[in-house]
Amino acid sequence: MQTTGGAATGYQILAAPTYYDQSGQLVMNGGRGIGHLVRLVSPAPLLMNPNPGQQGYAPAGNVYTPASGGMYPPRNNTPSVWLSPQQPNYSGGPTGSSLAQGTMGCGGIPQQTSDNRQRRDSFGSQDFKQQLPPLTNFSNQFYGASLSPGAIGLLPAGANNMTPPPLAFSLSNSISVPGLGLGGSGGRMYSAAPGAEAKFRSGSAAPGNSGTPFGASLFNVQPFVKSDGVSKEGVARSQLLEDFRGNRIPNLQLRDLTNHVVEFSQDQHGSRFIQQKLEHASAAEKTMVFAEILGSAYVLVTDVFGNYVIQKFFEFGTQDQKQTLAQRVRGHVLTLALHMYGCRVIQKALESITADLQVEIVKELDGSILKCVKDQNGNHVVQKCIECIDPKHLGFITDAFKGQVLTLAMHPYGCRVIQRILEHCTADQVKPIMEELLLYTEHLVHDQYGNYVVQHILEHGQPDDKSKIIKKLCGKMMVLSQHKFASNVVEKCVSHSSRAERASIIEEVCTMNDGPQSALYTMMKDQFANYVVQKMIDLAEPPQRKLLLQKIRPHISILRRYAYGKHILAKLEKFYSKNNAELGPIGVVPTSTVQ
Repeated sequence: MQTTGGAATGYQILAAPTYYDQSGQLVMNGGRGIGHLVRLVSPAPLLMNPNPGQQGYAPAGNVYTPASGGMYPPRNNTPSVWLSPQQPNYSGGPTGSSLAQGTMGCGGIPQQTSDNRQRRDSFGSQDFKQQLPPLTNFSNQFYGASLSPGAIGLLPAGANNMTPPPLAFSLSNSISVPGLGLGGSGGRMYSAAPGAEAKFRSGSAAPGNSGTPFGASLFNVQPFVKSDGVSKEGVARSQLLEDFRGNRIPNLQLRDLTNHVVEFSQDQHGSRFIQQKLEHASAAEKTMVFAEILGSAYVLVTDVFGNYVIQKFFEFGTQDQKQTLAQRVRGHVLTLALHMYGCRVIQKALESITADLQVEIVKELDGSILKCVKDQNGNHVVQKCIECIDPKHLGFITDAFKGQVLTLAMHPYGCRVIQRILEHCTADQVKPIMEELLLYTEHLVHDQYGNYVVQHILEHGQPDDKSKIIKKLCGKMMVLSQHKFASNVVEKCVSHSSRAERASIIEEVCTMNDGPQSALYTMMKDQFANYVVQKMIDLAEPPQRKLLLQKIRPHISILRRYAYGKHILAKLEKFYSKNNAELGPIGVVPTSTVQ
């Protein structure tokens, strides 16, 4: 190892063919030969100035010189500033120059002090200046001796061993940097191998509560790093679970899980194993598994994997086991209904338990129905209640909707619950809700969620309710057909109306004008209305279909220019091929065509 460039440079170099490559590996005796002396380069930028007393850098000779070009050439002749332990600079002063903040090793990219294109400091001006501690202790932990400052990844002067320490994954082989939040009390161990710090240079830094710009650490340090042999909760796995996960027990059975059922239920692979076995388990095996999970039922209900085991028991357990599990969730129904995993268990329970216990469970939601309906998890529980429980016990649900129908119909979750009410509740329970829906029909058809409620009424509602909706929309079919959401409602009007009502809708479209053009011509070119025209062609009575096709034929050449018109042309080809003798070949306009 040699030094070149005189006392002014202070750079460590190696003569070829022994050198560090850009990945941090030491290449010796051959490999990629080079013809001149090179500066040792770490895969991570330098953490400190190789010469603490030197403020600039302009090495001479064959040593790498940023001033003469390279990856980061300076934009002018103003000296650049390196971050060193004796020269901290976060804010860059009044000129706004700064180092790339927030990551370890940011000093590797020099920042200009006079360039007006500098990166703005994220933390303001002088408020967050901080003196970094010397890194002498850091070097000591690398090589076990007091060494002069040097670049991370370079062998410090005075070290006798050129072999880097092994990667560290335990406390005994890891390093701690006091004051930087690396290792030690921070909880995350860092390898002492050269270049290992580059793995963590991109860690996000966020202001904390410690009074420093980065909080207690330069990184968002997690207190626990998951590794093999450790569960998701940070508890060491049992040998049985480890062997199972390692496929070392090919013929494992449920009876072999004694005292390990809860642990397996909370493991991704163990949970799937128990679910599969429960489908064909004997009564004795089910009893053994049930006895172990019962004491931890609430924990498993809210567990990402355990909830599936509880659901499987509601599906394949005995009736007594189902009832016992349901009793365990009583008193917690509202909390579980709003829980991501608990809501699934409540739904499965409602499908499996007796009617009297269903009523007892659902009563716990009384007074919180609107909260559940508007919740991404709770709305599914309310829907399941409406589907599984006798409507005579659901009056408190429909009563909660009175005066709130418009708001809930336009809610992403509320619109679903309203559809379930329309499907399963009694006529007396549905009547006040339907009255509010009919009152606001024109508003709902334009809403991204409300239009689904109106479509549901047209598809599954009573004939009188359908007729009331169609009557409200007549005279506005062209305008509604051009709306992204309302066009779906118009399609349902065409599909689920009576023959007389459908004929009235088609006649309105064929006879109405949109300025100098017909309404039909406007609709055929529209990205939404063209689907309404297609539906009319499909469902119209033969005389009206013939009229529609004759109205469309003069515009065939124009339709070819529009992407949406191609759908109409496909319909024309279909019907003209069947009725060629009567209507003539496509593209030819008969003299008797109705204009």
